[in-house]
Amino acid sequence: MDRAPTIITLFVSLLVLSVVFWAVERAAPGDRGQRRTRQETTLDLAYWFFTPLVTRLVTRVALGLAFVAIAWWQGMALDDLRRIATSRQTWASSLPIVVQVPLILILADVLAYWTHRWFHGRRLWAFHAVHHSSTTVDWLSSVRLHPINDAVARVVQVLPLYWMGFDGRALAAFVPFLTFYALLLHANVGWSYGPLRFVVASPVFHRWHHTSEEEGRDKNFAGLFPFIDLAFGTFYMPAGRQPERFGVSGPPLPATLWGQLSYPFRPTRSR
Repeated sequence: MDRAPTIITLFVSLLVLSVVFWAVERAAPGDRGQRRTRQETTLDLAYWFFTPLVTRLVTRVALGLAFVAIAWWQGMALDDLRRIATSRQTWASSLPIVVQVPLILILADVLAYWTHRWFHGRRLWAFHAVHHSSTTVDWLSSVRLHPINDAVARVVQVLPLYWMGFDGRALAAFVPFLTFYALLLHANVGWSYGPLRFVVASPVFHRWHHTSEEEGRDKNFAGLFPFIDLAFGTFYMPAGRQPERFGVSGPPLPATLWGQLSYPFRPTRSR
């Protein structure tokens, strides 16, 4: 499990990444006007600290409770469940690490794809709408995330992979890269990766996911591998074009951190 960050490390990371993405988004902007008229920066800065410090804590607690529930259902102690899960031989644990790593990434992205689609449904959309609420999609807006959204998504990903016997250490080294790539995926750049656009998720691919325009709505759910969207008929990335509007359709979400966290529990919300 990754070590929890501190306020100091988050502040330093914010400064460093601000410089890096300022240069990247200035060199190859996806939307030049967006860079000049960025809004809701204060809210996104609040999420920058809230998501890793609070949301990730909620997720770790949710994972712990899920394992406790499984242990109780199996009629055993949590330590016994952990020992069995990590020591037993399965088809996954017998694979070399170099095979486990790409397989973990693909299976995790398939699980994330369907969880993502689930959150786009009417019942759970209010939680996921927080992530789509920004009308400016760039690297900083990527940290908008409701704790319930993150907790459910991680539990759905981790439990099946853990129970199949995959070595979690095989993926640990990729966590920093995956975290950075999530920021890059939201960056305001015009990169589509050309012939690799069906293989690796690009910023343009993900910007179409965030558009409020009808043509791109409920498309491009994969976080790493667009061929998953191709397989399930949700890939959308027209050549030579980028979306022009972002955010949620209908009334905007509250513009405060607490307002967005409490939004899914309000009776007057819309899809």
